[in-house]
Amino acid sequence: MIKFKSIVLQLKEEEYNDLCQQFVETKADKYLRLLTLYRENKYNDEEIQAMLDVNTSAYYTLKSRLFDKIQDFLTNNMSTPIIDLLRKVANIPTLIYDTHRDTAIAILSKLESELHDYDMPYELSSVYSALKKMHVHSPKYYEYTQLYNKHLAYTIALDKAEDLLNTFMRTVGEYFASRNKAQIDYLSLIKQEMVNIFKLYESHHLQVYKDIIDITFALYVPNPEAMKDDDPVEDILARMEKTFTTYSKDSNYQHLQLVYNDLAFEYYHKLNLPKKEAKFFDEVDKKLTSFLLFNHCCFTTHFLLSKIERHIELGTEESLYEDNQDNLPNYEPDKSDIPNYINYSKYMATCAFYAKKYQEAVHILNGLINDISFKNYPHSEIEVKLLLALNYSMINKYDPATSLLRSVTRKIRELNDEMGYENALIFYKILSLQMSSSARQVDQKITQLFAKFDLLNQKSNRMLEYIKIDENFIKALSQVVKR
Repeated sequence: MIKFKSIVLQLKEEEYNDLCQQFVETKADKYLRLLTLYRENKYNDEEIQAMLDVNTSAYYTLKSRLFDKIQDFLTNNMSTPIIDLLRKVANIPTLIYDTHRDTAIAILSKLESELHDYDMPYELSSVYSALKKMHVHSPKYYEYTQLYNKHLAYTIALDKAEDLLNTFMRTVGEYFASRNKAQIDYLSLIKQEMVNIFKLYESHHLQVYKDIIDITFALYVPNPEAMKDDDPVEDILARMEKTFTTYSKDSNYQHLQLVYNDLAFEYYHKLNLPKKEAKFFDEVDKKLTSFLLFNHCCFTTHFLLSKIERHIELGTEESLYEDNQDNLPNYEPDKSDIPNYINYSKYMATCAFYAKKYQEAVHILNGLINDISFKNYPHSEIEVKLLLALNYSMINKYDPATSLLRSVTRKIRELNDEMGYENALIFYKILSLQMSSSARQVDQKITQLFAKFDLLNQKSNRMLEYIKIDENFIKALSQVVKR
């Protein structure tokens, strides 16, 4: 029963209570007991089976049936204006074959108007297909045929644009994790292809998808030549906001508002404008668990790294660990989305680091290294191993730290890119010095090396920017040898 426990834990409190009440009313005691035990999240399957006093076969049958009941409950409770509209669209064959023509045309015309209000081109093509059939002997047949063809072509273009957006976001993540320069060219091609599609249709949906790609490109892809014809980012943000206001009934835009908030935050954060970024940061942070699911249309986990930097600027980085207990309850990252999983793990490990829970940070990063292959992500491999070595050094476990540092230097030699990774080599020297020198010798040298690291850590291979390098950190690192 894949992700069954996760589904139970993700139920909203109101949904959970309603489901429990349903089982109470139907006297489904075993379903109620099993649901409650999973919700408590304290026991494994073997323990729950023993508590229910059933054999293995009965337990898995009970579990399967409970899963079916939860699915039915969640599906039946999906009642929104959009869902109601979709049900009406699904009923179109009945209108064609089993409803008086005048009545059917009246209903379809009303449905056409409602779908226009919500800007649902996919469903509109079904309406025009039906109207076309019902006017086959009328002069209006040609009119509805044209509308049907137009919306069908538009939906294909919209599908293509959404596919480009998905591919772009996946590739941005892969570039960020690998820093493979070949992917910059690929991202530039995707960006241009979106421009080509946008020129075919006058569509605010296509405009929004293009705007998301253009801002994301400006934020994360170092290719100024590909942006020379783009509007200024602030103008693009203003256009997106106006579109969302104009088409406020569009359910897609209601969700993409979070993407807009993230892009605005990242833009002002990059410009080091903390007051301007604040309101956008708050909007994303309070819906963080939901936002992290947007990885198909946004580079979501970069927000986590920027969040650390924001807390460092405010001097509140030590609060991050506790903050996660409220903002990320029961969140499970998608391990098949490797770039975002890497960022999430770096974030959680760094939060533990600032809470001085170094062993927990070690556990998180070792779990990451065991879960994925870094074959296509050499940049992330170097960064994660340096971060892990740092945490090992903070708890005086120098043997695994030294092994990791050797692995880092081997990887840089394999890449034949020592100039590009001067920052990593300086960080390597800092940790090597810290682990091999007396406390009296190491303090000043580490300070000098960190100054050099900060100077070099501004290029495309920038890493560990979320580690706060100040006097307290240098002092703590220098004095580790005493413990």
